[in-house]
Amino acid sequence: MPTLAESLRPLVASIRAIPGQMGLRPYSVAIVVGTWSGAYVGRESKTESAITITEANGQPPKVRFLNAEEIAVGGLQKGSCTIGPITPAFPGGGTLFTNIKPALVDGQTVHVRITGPEFPDGGLFKITAFDTDHAIHYMLTCEPTELTPP
Repeated sequence: MPTLAESLRPLVASIRAIPGQMGLRPYSVAIVVGTWSGAYVGRESKTESAITITEANGQPPKVRFLNAEEIAVGGLQKGSCTIGPITPAFPGGGTLFTNIKPALVDGQTVHVRITGPEFPDGGLFKITAFDTDHAIHYMLTCEPTELTPP
């Protein structure tokens, strides 16, 4: 028998999709695993595989860029953001834990690619925190790695 939290996941996934359906979620989010052909990460050529993170009906999750106070208190870089809430997997939807935190082998890296108004070609971000301590949602905190932050 499913727990109360497991029973609520389909409902909260549908509710979290509403802002995207109204056009209020301009950023798409993907987890990108890079595999390097060289002996060390960053050497030789890189191939990427990406898994898009979505809520119900393919809607993107909330992306919120942190203000100056949150950046200072968290010791983060300018342009850092939070992503979520992201609904954990349930029969028929949600996001698998392993899609956000894939098992890596030597020569692989994991980043978040955010595409939207500030990053039309997609900006790469490193995951600085992955909060999984709630039964109904995951949260990511990310810092920019390559593009000028907003």
